[in-house]
Amino acid sequence: MESVTLYGKLPGYGDGYGSGYGYGDGDGYGDGYGDGDGYGSGYGYGLKEATLGFIAMLPKERRIRAQQLLRDGAKLAYWKSDKDGKPANGGKADPVHVGLVQTVPGPLNLCQPGTLHATYKLDKWNGSRIWLVAMIGQVKEQDDKMGALQREFIAELTDGKIQ
Repeated sequence: MESVTLYGKLPGYGDGYGSGYGYGDGDGYGDGYGDGDGYGSGYGYGLKEATLGFIAMLPKERRIRAQQLLRDGAKLAYWKSDKDGKPANGGKADPVHVGLVQTVPGPLNLCQPGTLHATYKLDKWNGSRIWLVAMIGQVKEQDDKMGALQREFIAELTDGKIQ
């Protein structure tokens, strides 16, 4: 699935990069996070900002956890796996699942073993399953990727379904 397929599936959003309506309908993310004034002055959203839109669609327990992670400074992004939930871009790890927290010893260097990765640009990465993840602690960003030493799996977004 290419990243662009996710844009049109967010309730409360426009149908393209530049025709967004702002985030929400005036009641914020829920549980007091945000004020619903619009997120981005109505100029539309990219995939990076769309990660925030998925929070409102999460089951309550996951939504509360995602909001807490954001308050603590985590960055939400995406990660792609193969059909079995294993890395699809060269890494080696056990299958992932919602709620899993991965921690590696480092060092924090993008494109190197010892760093957990995520992206805002799904179309540049292999894999058939899409996950919403929180990158926790120090995060390094470069072009189409980011890395951290801790990553938590918030939800699976494959085929536009939030699980």
